[in-house]
Amino acid sequence: MKKSLYMLFCAAALVSCGQPKQQQEAVAEVATSGNPVLDGWYADPEGIIYGDTYWIFPTWSDAYEKQTFFDCFSSKDLVNWTKHASVLDTSAVKWAKKAMWAPSIINKDGKYYFFFGANDVHEGEVGGIGV
Repeated sequence: MKKSLYMLFCAAALVSCGQPKQQQEAVAEVATSGNPVLDGWYADPEGIIYGDTYWIFPTWSDAYEKQTFFDCFSSKDLVNWTKHASVLDTSAVKWAKKAMWAPSIINKDGKYYFFFGANDVHEGEVGGIGV
């Protein structure tokens, strides 16, 4: 699945890298979601396909103390995206106080596992990788 998404992103990159005029005109007729794909201030996107749906799990970029939740986005066509607000936040992860970042998700045996980093790890501070 990840390989398919990777190939799709590679194809999109090639389209923007100077194709012959005939191919450019054909591509210009295709609807796109634009750049950036998502409205807002996001970083570290994880892209994955589950079934017939594309998913993006990004980091919400804000001041360190305000990065306390994750939104995710889904699309059936890579053009129209639905925002799923605050799919995980610090109220559900008691040890995560601030700076949750770099999410990733995987499906294993019918269960979904959401991985992320949280807090800086300094002496006397709890932090690390959450699942």
